[in-house]
Amino acid sequence: LDEEGMAVGYDPAFGPSNPIDGRTILNPPDSYVIDKKTRDDRLVPKDFPDGDPELKSNAEIIAFRKGLRQIETYIDPFLKTEVPRHTAKWHGYAEQLSFPKQDYMNNRFTKPEDRTDFDALGPALARKVAVQMARAKNNEWLPAGTSRAYHESKTAIYKEKGIITGSTLPGDIDEDLATKIQPAMDVLGDVVELLSIEVETVFRFKYHGLIKNKRGMEAWAGVLIRNCDVDCTGVVFETGFRKRDPYYDGGDHWHGPY
Repeated sequence: LDEEGMAVGYDPAFGPSNPIDGRTILNPPDSYVIDKKTRDDRLVPKDFPDGDPELKSNAEIIAFRKGLRQIETYIDPFLKTEVPRHTAKWHGYAEQLSFPKQDYMNNRFTKPEDRTDFDALGPALARKVAVQMARAKNNEWLPAGTSRAYHESKTAIYKEKGIITGSTLPGDIDEDLATKIQPAMDVLGDVVELLSIEVETVFRFKYHGLIKNKRGMEAWAGVLIRNCDVDCTGVVFETGFRKRDPYYDGGDHWHGPY
């Protein structure tokens, strides 16, 4: 550049004084330096003059450097194959920074025809559909009355067949027997409610106490009834879906298979 910052020899009309000639041969085989027809080693500058003792050692170094690129191998006697002689020490697999990508259908629950194509929905709609699917079977997000209707459908067979054992449905009560066992009912108090008397010797109660005391209370209730001079062959405490005491053992307050 000159004092004004312009390229030396630059002309606004004709451009720079030494433009690049597009006709220049750039292909190496066509170069006059490499082509055997025009090659002249005398034009190539030499690192050492002729007869210099460094020529021999320099040639050995060049051969050694070329040999570094060749991997030294040997025939493994067990594998019967050529393996490298020198290998780097293995320090374990590289640290996994993320989980590998897997197919959306990598499960055994969803059928291919029932698959939801989230990629075609877009981010906003895909998130909305995913939340709806996640909450579809979650009791906390079901509409009011859905859970109760589900459990009532499970107990509807009792009413159809007239079977009340295993449920808290009331049955027939013999008033004379109910009067005779009233002293036992006074002792048990609000812990139980008389549901029915089957075959005049089996007493069904709805039990409100702790589940951990259920067996003992059944046996004790049987003793109290027999003390009233009433024939008793069995006492059944019905608890319905309640199989745990959530306030005492940290169980779930929702109905469920425990």
